[in-house]
Amino acid sequence: MEGIISNMFIRLSLLIGLVSTGLLLFIMTTYEPSSVGALGILAVFFLGYLVILCALSIFIWTLVYFIGRFRSEVKIFKRFQQLSIREIYYYSSVLALAPIIIASLRSVGEVSFYEISLVVLFEILGCLYIAKRAK
Repeated sequence: MEGIISNMFIRLSLLIGLVSTGLLLFIMTTYEPSSVGALGILAVFFLGYLVILCALSIFIWTLVYFIGRFRSEVKIFKRFQQLSIREIYYYSSVLALAPIIIASLRSVGEVSFYEISLVVLFEILGCLYIAKRAK
């Protein structure tokens, strides 16, 4: 059953990622940022988040798959082998926020070391929360 669910997860992630990429490219090549309005800017950030989320989900799932086939005795690899589809999605959701937050900060001003360190801290806290609560 796990194989069927993971196969559906990858296919759905790939489909959503490709559709989001197409819509994002359409919006970015068709409209100017000044004419699209607040809803258009929100759509760009949301579609960007979906593209990054799907790419990260597929990447992490592929990494977990190959590490599971490798069957290493290294402790961190054993932790990767135990990741479920739900945990992969949770980690991808948190990690996909970082580029979107930095891009949104860049759109309203400059991004310095302070802002980047806060985003990194947010990502670390999010991943730690998932590691403790997802089991």
